[in-house]
Amino acid sequence: MVLTLQSRSFYFIIRIKRRNCQNDWRIAFIVCNEKGGIVIKELFTGLGFYNLRARVSVGIIFMAPGLLELYLLLPEIRNISSTLIVGVICYGICNVIIIYCRIPGVKAMKKCFPDLLPAQEYLLPSNRQIDRVTKNRYYKFLTEHIDNFKISDNDEEMKPYASTAVTWLIAKTRTASDFPLIAEENTNFGFAYNLLGLKPYGVTLSCIGIAVNSILIVCCYSGVLSSIDLKILFAGMIINAFFLMLWLFIVTRGLVTAAGRKYARALLAACDSDKIK
Repeated sequence: MVLTLQSRSFYFIIRIKRRNCQNDWRIAFIVCNEKGGIVIKELFTGLGFYNLRARVSVGIIFMAPGLLELYLLLPEIRNISSTLIVGVICYGICNVIIIYCRIPGVKAMKKCFPDLLPAQEYLLPSNRQIDRVTKNRYYKFLTEHIDNFKISDNDEEMKPYASTAVTWLIAKTRTASDFPLIAEENTNFGFAYNLLGLKPYGVTLSCIGIAVNSILIVCCYSGVLSSIDLKILFAGMIINAFFLMLWLFIVTRGLVTAAGRKYARALLAACDSDKIK
């Protein structure tokens, strides 16, 4: 049976199907606008490219072990209606993650770069990450475009000017369509340090998942618990172990440092662009 309800902006299609002769009813909700487009997709794309890649993706990785466990342990959650409900709840959680990620993420970034960001450091006279010819070209550009920008051979004297220059470049290169490489590297950098900020929580969650699955497996072998398939518990154990390895060996300061350096090079290369006036 198909029931269609029309409102001002949306069509709600409710498909009700009875499975065999059991009193087991499945309800699937498909939400579309008047042009037929799926609105669920628009919920998440409306969060913005940077938020999706640098913050929401971090939250998805953080929640993934728990969500996968739910799908393994609860068959009811695998149908379309339950998936929709989980998706809407995840959308709400994503908004919280967008706000919260900035706190541990920025702290993690400052631990990786306690003094200056890579782009600021690269503009110091003693730094050799950029060759002298290129750096002089950047200096010339910044002197022509930033009021009171000065060049010094002393690192301490140069630090405030380097910080100001990088802040100015960030403000001038926010348009992703004009500076796609900068937008990409900035997103990768944000993703890396936000992931590092959530690392303690991710490790804790994975360890709890491994411990819970271990206890349930022991209970199954001892006969105390027989309602859960051992294969599901072992799969849950493997999932949590995989994410624990990811948190421990992939999400490191080295990941953030590498991403920060790539972003720095892309940002400073904007000095050679004719799109900055």
